[in-house]
Amino acid sequence: MKTNFKDLLDNRLSINSYLWPKYIDTYEFIEAILKAGIKNVGLHTGFIEEFGINKLKEELKLNKINVTSINSVGYFTDQFYYKQHEKIFNYAKILKPDVVCIISGGILGGPNPNSTEFNLENNVLNIEKIRKDSVAQLQYLFKKAEEQNITLGLEPIGSWDILKKGHFNSITSCLNLVKKNQHKLIIDLYHSFADFKLDSFLKNSPKLGLLQFSNIKFDDNWRPIGRKILNKQNNINNVDLSKYLKSVLKRREKINVEFEVFQSDIKGIDPRLIIANLKKEILELL
Repeated sequence: MKTNFKDLLDNRLSINSYLWPKYIDTYEFIEAILKAGIKNVGLHTGFIEEFGINKLKEELKLNKINVTSINSVGYFTDQFYYKQHEKIFNYAKILKPDVVCIISGGILGGPNPNSTEFNLENNVLNIEKIRKDSVAQLQYLFKKAEEQNITLGLEPIGSWDILKKGHFNSITSCLNLVKKNQHKLIIDLYHSFADFKLDSFLKNSPKLGLLQFSNIKFDDNWRPIGRKILNKQNNINNVDLSKYLKSVLKRREKINVEFEVFQSDIKGIDPRLIIANLKKEILELL
């Protein structure tokens, strides 16, 4: 039987609010996804706070929009960001996302390599020690989330972002951390497109909580440096998005696929046009 990808996308396509600029009213983002027939949304804390948590809850409920992810908790190497988990868990209790994204944080501290909370010991990146310390903090978050019936989605981060973003870098290492609990993995193709386990994990693992996708931008030295929208598919350096989207959409479980780009990736492009054309562009790939 031929797979009806249009129907699957109608139910399982999500788009993350990271692409939405601060200079356009947050309500217009909800309006744009409704016009595009998108029934799911990923949310980041800045958007939630700008919209207002209670107002957002009512708007999502009224329009029957499901929340695929809230982004993000973790950042274990930065004490300021790490302490934000209680606030974000409260958002999750109200908005009931499929998963709350958890990111381990950069070796040099937090979400950016400019934190003063972490100092190198003798100018050596002690990755093993930092990972060991982070596992203890991760287990604490797992326990707190379980007490509140929240599912976390641990995201493997590409090793090129180990200094500023995350120090749990492979699907295998992250899978080992969630295999004995209720939590899952968020696979972001930007970070995991080269992972040895990617194909088999997307097709078969019960620990897949969400697939995040975009096209990938590479620099002149062939290193990944950002995300591209889908109508750039004729450019060089394309990842085979079709294969990975099909792997997830064909699964019997309802695992959603979330388009994620950032404002810095779409400079000068109207996000409303990206949202309006998203389904059509995905179907052209499939």
